[in-house]
Amino acid sequence: MTKHKDQRVAVFVDVQNMYYSGKNLFGKKLNFGMVLKKAVFGRELIRAFAYAIKANMPDEQNFRDALHNIGYEVKIKDLQVF
Repeated sequence: MTKHKDQRVAVFVDVQNMYYSGKNLFGKKLNFGMVLKKAVFGRELIRAFAYAIKANMPDEQNFRDALHNIGYEVKIKDLQVF
């Protein structure tokens, strides 16, 4: 990958999709901090968004707080059941 230090980058992450893909496909937890670091790759980060669903799971708020502390702006929607 060519490094373009003058580029500006915005990162958009679908939290549940990436989390469960890593867990179910590879049996591992995804390192969202590393995702952000690799996506930015030395360029100027403008904003990083993490889109998550409110699912009332244990430690859900701690997980969202951790995403925020890494540098993501966490956007939350209620779980829709059809």
